[in-house]
Order: sequence, then C-alpha cells, then structure tokens
Amino acid sequence: MTPADEAEFGPSDEHEEDIEWVSKSQLKRDSKALQDLGRQLAGYNATKLATIPLDDSLKDAIALAQKLHNKRGAQKRQFQFIGKLLRGMDVEPILEAVDRIENADRHDKIRFRLSEQWRDRILAEGDPAIHAVCEAYPALQRQELRQIWRNWQQAKSDEKKTRYARALFREIAPCIQTSDADD
Repeated sequence: MTPADEAEFGPSDEHEEDIEWVSKSQLKRDSKALQDLGRQLAGYNATKLATIPLDDSLKDAIALAQKLHNKRGAQKRQFQFIGKLLRGMDVEPILEAVDRIENADRHDKIRFRLSEQWRDRILAEGDPAIHAVCEAYPALQRQELRQIWRNWQQAKSDEKKTRYARALFREIAPCIQTSDADD
C-alpha cells in the first residue's frame, strides 16, 4: 500500500480487525440450517404456525411449500427460497417459538406415557396403586378408580377388559395433564 492509499483508506490493520471473515463452507451450513428450519415450519399445521412470529411473505412461502409435492425439484427450490427469506430477517424469535412448540409436544408425550404407566400399575396392583396415584394427584376420584378397576377385574371378555382399561386411562389422563401444566 502506498502512502496515498493509506491516507485515502486508512491503515489496513484496523479494517481487517473490524471485519469477521466467514468461510464459504460456514455460509453454506448456515443456509442449509435455515432451509431445514423452513422444512420444519412447513411441517406445522396452521394453529402452530399462528403462534410463530412470521411476516406475510414468509407465511405465503410456507403455505406454498405445504401445497407443493416434489415435482421436478419445485419443493426444493421453494425451501431454498424460504431459506433466503429467513436470511434476511432475525430468526431468534422464530427459533424460540419453534422450541416452545417442540417442548410442548415433548411434554404432552411424557404426560401421555405417565398416564399409561399409572393405568398399567393400577391394573396390575389394584388398591395400593390407586392409593399411590390419588396421593400423587389429589384431584382424582378414588371411588371412581376403584369402581373401574373392579369392573376390569370382573370382566370376562378381552373386549370388556379393554373398554375398562380405556375408561381408567380417560379418568387418569386429564388430572395428570392439568396437574403437570400447573407445575
């Protein structure tokens, strides 16, 4: 650099410190991550998408991606376009909303499994398990659980046993859902 260039542009060391260089590979990885986020968004239904802060052009692009089937690469191009739109905006609020949705789904699955485990335990152990579940979830009706369990025990056919097992699950699940949601 000549002294005239230095006077015009300033010392070159200062400019190099201000600029953070990102490799082309990193740019491609970032772009692919945003395309994957677009795919994830396109997999949500309208009620879940309504909870995510999206601008109109992105909503339209996602709606179109949901309609497209991969005919001659149209869907791939659409996800590339969604990635391009996402690159031009702040994705942090979108990522936070997606994380909330994913955590809610995960918690629903955990509550469902817990309800199944309590049902199976009541069917296997009877009164002690009913007492334990009523201690853990005071909103449950002990008398109703005992009645369903007795009916399950007295049932002769598998069809009736299945019906009472489902009734027991329907009795337990709402209390577990509301109790865990309050915590």
